Amino acid sequence: MTEVTMDFRKIAEEVADRLQRYYKQTDGWTTSKKSKNFEISYRQSEEFSGHLYKGEAIYNCSPRTVFDYVEPLPDGPRAKWDTNMKKIEILKWIEKPDLRINRACTASAMLGLISPRDFVDLILVRETDECLSTNAISINYPEYPEVKDHVRGWNWSCGMICVKYPEDPNKCKLVSLIQPDIKGMLPKNVVEAAVPGSMVEFFTKLEDALKKDGKL
Repeated sequence: MTEVTMDFRKIAEEVADRLQRYYKQTDGWTTSKKSKNFEISYRQSEEFSGHLYKGEAIYNCSPRTVFDYVEPLPDGPRAKWDTNMKKIEILKWIEKPDLRINRACTASAMLGLISPRDFVDLILVRETDECLSTNAISINYPEYPEVKDHVRGWNWSCGMICVKYPEDPNKCKLVSLIQPDIKGMLPKNVVEAAVPGSMVEFFTKLEDALKKDGKL
């Protein structure tokens, strides 16, 4: 194992531990949107000046199924159902099968007010007795510089956690933790208005995709 690989793994493992801590924090959250199917809340980020957002929804299918639908892979289900994700590519495998560098391109948002972004993230996939998770953070990756048709955004510690229910293997809770710095000359209130709405759309489209494919 090279020193570089060890550094990437150390960074990713720290992100995974951090996300578990964020998920298990019960106080300090403000509810932004709530329905019978999901809840979106936020709190001040520990990592930058913006907010940490948390979305939670329960699905009546296995954690592995939900995880397969949300993991950002070029040939995975998410590339088909998540229309906000215009492109997903793996730039480099650090260590197969769990540690890689991804690039994700997002669509414009808020009627074009927010132009397309791209994010270059280090991603660790982790499975424990409690959950399956993706654990990601943006990195500076000179091998893939910014491109002219996308603003290069930055994801602070973020990920998807599929929480298992030991008493019911065909049920799971999906927790999305995100804290994007989308960069560009955008007022903070525009970003803070856009993120909760995009999370609602994400959970809704995921449920629709699972139903369409006969998983729910």
